[in-house]
Order: sequence, then C-alpha cells, then structure tokens
Amino acid sequence: MPQSRAEITNSRITGLGSGISVSSSVPGLRAVLNLDNTSVIAQLNNSATLEINRGHGIGVLEGAEVLIGNDSIIAGALSGIISFGNQDVAGPSNVVVDASRVEGVSGAALLVGPRQSPTDVDPQIRFTARNGAQLVGGNGNLLEVTAEAATVSFTVDNSNQTGNIINTAGSTVDVSLANNATLLGVTQNITSMALENARWQLSGNSSTGSLALGSGSEIALGDGAAFNTLNVSGNFTGNDGTFLFNTVLAGDDAASDKLVIGGDTSGTANVRVNNVGGAGAQTVNGIELITVAGASNGQFNLAGRAVGGQYEYFLHKGTGTDGNWYLRSVLPTAPDPCEADPSLPECNPGLPGPGPDPDPVLRPEPGAYLANLQAAQTMFRLGYHDRHAGQNAGRAWARVDGSRNGFDAVSQQLDIRGNRQALTVGADLWRADAGSSVGVMLSTGNASSTSTNELTGYYARGKVKGEALGLYGTWRGGNGADPYAGFYVDGSVQRAQFRNRVEGIGLATERYDSRAWQGAVEAGYAFRLGGASNGGIYLEPQLQVGYSRWDDYRHTETNGTVVGAENADGLFGRAGLRLSGVTRWGTGAAEVQPYLAANWLHTRAESQISMDDEVVDARIPRSRGEFSAGASVKFGSGVGIWGALSLQRASGYHQNAAQVGVSYSW
Repeated sequence: MPQSRAEITNSRITGLGSGISVSSSVPGLRAVLNLDNTSVIAQLNNSATLEINRGHGIGVLEGAEVLIGNDSIIAGALSGIISFGNQDVAGPSNVVVDASRVEGVSGAALLVGPRQSPTDVDPQIRFTARNGAQLVGGNGNLLEVTAEAATVSFTVDNSNQTGNIINTAGSTVDVSLANNATLLGVTQNITSMALENARWQLSGNSSTGSLALGSGSEIALGDGAAFNTLNVSGNFTGNDGTFLFNTVLAGDDAASDKLVIGGDTSGTANVRVNNVGGAGAQTVNGIELITVAGASNGQFNLAGRAVGGQYEYFLHKGTGTDGNWYLRSVLPTAPDPCEADPSLPECNPGLPGPGPDPDPVLRPEPGAYLANLQAAQTMFRLGYHDRHAGQNAGRAWARVDGSRNGFDAVSQQLDIRGNRQALTVGADLWRADAGSSVGVMLSTGNASSTSTNELTGYYARGKVKGEALGLYGTWRGGNGADPYAGFYVDGSVQRAQFRNRVEGIGLATERYDSRAWQGAVEAGYAFRLGGASNGGIYLEPQLQVGYSRWDDYRHTETNGTVVGAENADGLFGRAGLRLSGVTRWGTGAAEVQPYLAANWLHTRAESQISMDDEVVDARIPRSRGEFSAGASVKFGSGVGIWGALSLQRASGYHQNAAQVGVSYSW
C-alpha cells in the first residue's frame, strides 16, 4: 500500500496545542510515523478552536501507522494520543507503543474522541502497548473512548499498566492482555476482555460484554480492602484461568467479591479464595460467588483451600435450575439422579426423605494446634521415680524419654498422631545420707504430629520445641535399716517455654510461642512384703498432685483467624501402686530393682484451643489408665542405669512410651 512516511530519531519536539498530527487525506494512502528515542511534548493552547489542537501529544486520524519505540516519550497537557474521526476514508489506524512512555498529564493516556462534524467517519483504531511500555493517564484512565460509534482495539503485550479503560458511549472496545501483561484498574462498558497468560486486578466494580480467561491467566477481583463485582453482560469462556475472590468466610450472608455473568458459561476456570477476616461458620445455601443467568455449562474448580476459623469450605454448583456457584462448609456430593429423572425407581416419593444436613467440614490445622498444646502440657511432667530412679538415685543424672500417641478431635473428624522426645539432666545441690536431696534440672524436648481430616484427606503438621528449668526436693524417712522401705515426699517446680509451628497444605506456615509454670507434690510409702535376705519385695502406694499455669497467648494466622489456648490451666494428678523387687548380685556389687506399676491419671486442665472464639476440643479423657514396667541397676562404682516401658489407654486416646536414664553417685 502506498505510504507517506516520516522517521524521527533522537529528537525533541515541542508543540503549542498539538505535538504532531498524523493523517492521510488520500484514500488508500497510509501515513506512517516512526519515532525512535524521541520526545514529543504538547502544551495547552487556549486559543485553539479545534479540540484536536488542544494539548495532545500526537493526533491520529484515519489511515495512520504510528510506531513509538526505543524509549520515546509522548506527553500532552491533556491526553497523550488522541484519535478523531474525519472525512477521509483511508482505513483503520494502528498505533504501537514499544518500550516507550505515553502520558496524558491531566487526561487519558489514549483518547478516542467523537466525530467533529456529522459527515465525519467514526474512528477505527488499534492500540498496542508492548515490551514494557508505560501508559499514564492523569485522570486515571489508560484508554478513554467518548466517540459514539468508534471501533477500538486495545492490546497490552508484555507490559504492566495501571489505570482504567472507559467507554462512555456506544463504541466497540475490545481489550486483550497477553504475554505476561498486567492491568490494575477498572473497565466500564467495554465490548470484550480476553486474557492469555496475563493478570488483571480490579480496583473497583467493572463491566464487560464478553470475557475469555485463558491458560496461565488470573483475574483478581480486588485487593481485600473493598469487595468488587465484575459484570459480564454476555458470555464467559474459560480455558483453565483463575479467578481470585476476596471473601469473608462465614455464613451465607458473608461479604465477598462477585462475578455476575448475564450470558452463558463454557469451558473451565479455577477459583481461588482469600479469606478476609472471616471467622468461619456452618453454611446452609452457601456464600454466592458466581451468578450465571444463562446456560451454566462451564466448570469452576476450587484451587487451593478456603479456610476460615476451624472450617474448610468447598465450591458447589447450585442444584436443579440454579447454575450459580457457592462456597459451603460441607463436602461436595454427587449430583442427585432424581433431579435429572424423577421417574427413576429410587425416586419413589413414598420412600423416607433425605437425612439430616451433613456436618460442617473442619480443617486439619486445629488438630495440629491441639497436638502442640497437649505435647507441651506433658513434655516435662516428671515424678519422683521418673526423674532419677527413686531409691537408686545418683547425685547427677540424665534421662531420655520418647513416646507416641494418638487421639481424635471434633466429632472424630480429625485423627491426630504424634511423637515426642525429651532429655532432662539434673544434679543434687544438697544430699543427705538417708536420700533426702535438693537439686536443679534442665530439660529440652521436641514433638511433632500429623492431624488428618478423615473426610477430606487434608492434613496439617504440628511441631514444638521447648526448654524448661526446674528445682526439685525430696525428703525420705522411715526404716533406716532398709533403704527401700518408708516414706518419701517429693516436690518440683519448673518454668518452660515453647516454640510452636503449624504447617497446613497450601497455607502459610504459622509460628507462635507459649510459656508455662508447672509444679507438683508427690508422696508415697513403700511396704516391705517379704523376700530373701539379699533383697526384698515392696508395695508402694503413690499420690501426686500438680498444677500448671499458661501465660495467656493469642496467635493470629495469616488468614486472620485468631487462635488461643482455652482452659489450659489446672490441676493434674496421679494415684497408683508400684510393686518392686530388690536383689543384690554377687557380693553386693550391684543392686537390681525391677518393678511393675499401675496408675490412674486425672487432669482438670483441658487440651482445648479456640479459633475465632469457637472452642475446639482434643477429646482427651480427663481420666486414663497407665501401666508401666522397668528396672534400675545400681553398681558399686556409683553408676546407675534404669529403663522402663509404659502404656496409657482411654477411650479415643492411646500413648506408648519408653524411658532410659543414667546416674552417678559419689
């Protein structure tokens, strides 16, 4: 096609009124302008009579080809580039902004204005911003179309734009974002929007005629500060792109971003939900995210997880003629065949009606918080015989124990399994010949757990690391001729601190600290039942009472859920019997004391947490039984060793544990 061509390189052009006008006055002749590293600055001319001559960087009429490249700058006191219809019939215009900047100081970056006279032709123009191009509108608009019947195409390719796309009259405005392009802004009355490997974040309510969301693309309906609605008056087509909704995850009437589709839906799209301060709740119909007025043939799938408080939400399509999409705190179910064909035999109206509504689905993270709390409550809980082998105690000692446990929580939805290890070292600061002593001990330990929701298969991991510093004291009295018989009274106090972590699938890792005081008093009396001259058999009833107090703490999750311990302070106790035998090997070089013990454990402190003020209970029984067996050996050299196995059982709870220790006397 014939061209009238101008190329300007490494230059600066300043105009009073308009910087440059590009047009073809001959049908079929293209007016071509190439700018390379060139600045065009248009100042405002108040005396001008034509709108096109008032403060626009470049004026583009019919039949123009404009390439703005290589760090060129176009700036107009009003708009950066303006296009008007005129009387020439030279075909549509094409404007490409390539790695350059176009700015309207007080108006739009790109402006398509109305015809100047009734005989003018409405403008037809294609705008392309690519390769890092910058479009800046002083009035907030990237593209503003005030013409009544223009045909405008706007493509953003591999560049990031902030601003609005406004169509104030009846023009056709087609917008496409591609190749890692981003747009932050609103659209008003545009004809179509298409995204392919691009991202659009709405800054307010927006509207478009049709919408196509391609692979690798995302539409974020807002930033969470306010809730926006995207109105699609026509059809929606999805090709595995993603919508991001900001939603207050609570009951049916919760606030949320909305997608309203007036036409039909087809293809597939993903839905990602960001909880904005929702405390979670049991839903009935659900939180409506997507409204579909036409044929709802498209499939929307929840990407990632939607959690609020202790609840897990899932995306559901409406039933029957309801083609809308909802967030509900229950699992999706298979479609009811009776809705499609009520004549099926199983749809006999005489049969019993549907059962009760399903229970709300709970996320597994509360189980991980519970496991962390339960592990911290018992990690450093030691009795007299646990601490340093009772009568065979040494003046310095070390003890290692490990355990595995399991319990369920919240209507048995959550299955929790964990393990725990702890090391305690101690030394007597004072010790009497009869065995009375006062000492100090230092403990360190860690625990890990997995909480699994039996309905969804989702799981979360809990982890705890802690340290404790404590003092202990023991008084022994009774038969001086038999060191294994008689009374003992023992007490201890500890200060512990813990670093906790909860890791949920697809969620941010949560970290928080907790601290506690713990004290206990224990007493027992060992009766000699008989035995050989080199040993004996003893029965020892025991009683322990303790109290733990936790510093008040609250942790706010990334999603806004507030988590705290509930009723963790309280008494705990143990009552039991210990049957032991003492025998001396050889000439007394070693004393061996095997034992069996049975205990009843009870606690008034709860293993409970709250999530947004809703209590989650670990369902650990207040009372449970414990059985243990082990032995201690004390050598003539002053070295002592001991070991034990124990088993705890109660309804819905079990724990297996092992302990080993070593001591030294001098």
